[in-house]
Amino acid sequence: MFKKTSLKSFFRITALTMAFLLFAVTGAQSYSLAAGVEKLQNDQEVVTSTENNIVPETVADETQNITEYTRTDDEGQSQSNVTETPSNENYHNVNIGDFDIIGEDVPLEESKVAWVLPWVGWEIGKVLVWLAAGAAVGVAVIDGFVEAKAFVSELTKSKQKDKPKYYTVKYDKNYMYVGSPLTDQQALDRVNSPFGEVWTPNYNDARLLASKHAGGGKIVGPENHYKTNYNDTRYFWHFHGEKPSGVRSGHIFYGTESQMGAVKKP
Repeated sequence: MFKKTSLKSFFRITALTMAFLLFAVTGAQSYSLAAGVEKLQNDQEVVTSTENNIVPETVADETQNITEYTRTDDEGQSQSNVTETPSNENYHNVNIGDFDIIGEDVPLEESKVAWVLPWVGWEIGKVLVWLAAGAAVGVAVIDGFVEAKAFVSELTKSKQKDKPKYYTVKYDKNYMYVGSPLTDQQALDRVNSPFGEVWTPNYNDARLLASKHAGGGKIVGPENHYKTNYNDTRYFWHFHGEKPSGVRSGHIFYGTESQMGAVKKP
């Protein structure tokens, strides 16, 4: 009897003890899980609060700083461009002055022409080669001059552009000879002297040069002095320009037509 009672008491105590242990373990785990969940929620709230309060402000500040820095850099670059870029006027003055083509005593307008025209400063022989574009030229050059009719033949055949309009000239009793080419200004400077003479193949260019010299005066010609001179010499057609003061230019010869003097030489 005692043994049965003791055995039942033992099983009851053991069962209660195990139930108590099971309850204790389960309760501790539940509490631990609950505490972990609560801690995780708190951490998330802290992170969310930090993102809401700190991150937007930091991004805004950095964006503002970048924007201001970029604007300042553009403004500085613009100011630098304004300071360093030369004006068109200065640019052209510097570049034209750099061309050492004719000389310092030649007007600026003449310098521009000399830079464009390839034949400025050439001798007549080189002009002939240029006109023929490298082809054979059957014209004799004597002391820097060629006979006018032979030269006009080459000039007419040439396909070159910007051919010279005016040339130095000399003549004897029978022929006229063409020398070095002249720019418009060089030709005008030459005939401004009463003893300066030029030649041009074209009637209109001769008349224009006379008008430039006259400067509001009058154009004299075309004229030819064959009627009052001896019949052993040929005379060529030409113009003069006459200023309002009465000062005449030198001879401005044109073309190749000539007349033998009409006065019989005694």
